[in-house]
Amino acid sequence: MLRWIIPALALMAATCGTNTEEPVFPILTSFSTVAPPAIVSVAAVENTDETPARYEFDVSYYITNQEDGFLGYNLYVNSSTSAAEGTFAPVSGDPYLPDGTRPSFKHAGSVASTASADLITRRVDNFKAAPAPENFQLCELYYFRLTALVRNGLESSGSVEVSKCAALDTALCPVGSACNPGT
Repeated sequence: MLRWIIPALALMAATCGTNTEEPVFPILTSFSTVAPPAIVSVAAVENTDETPARYEFDVSYYITNQEDGFLGYNLYVNSSTSAAEGTFAPVSGDPYLPDGTRPSFKHAGSVASTASADLITRRVDNFKAAPAPENFQLCELYYFRLTALVRNGLESSGSVEVSKCAALDTALCPVGSACNPGT
């Protein structure tokens, strides 16, 4: 029995300090060091090419992340708020992936800039992306958040949530709805 213990201890001693791809304490990786992005604006757009006409959204933002291995931004769209006004809460759900791969908006190798000429606007045509797309519903309120994604898999905290109604004129929405609470 002793002849098996000594080689086992020698093997353990030889592998001590070996680097692995996994952190020893995964809890420490939950404190992201990736800076959260910010959404500049979200605008409802009526797509009249479709019959019947349907609503889409234009999401505008700047590239602000300068981390090594920055890949781009994940967009999260929800039909209910995930945080009280002005607070940061964990992002829940799956990101909106128009081409099926992360991140939602790819910016690998891009240069961070907040110059007005560098404002980026991306069209979000569905509430849920393919393979089972789900349209935005008229007079429904939607909530948008961005997170930054880097090559090692870390994702930033979510941006401040921005809400927007799927209507060009919210006065035409039913009184008492989220888009037209009335008085």
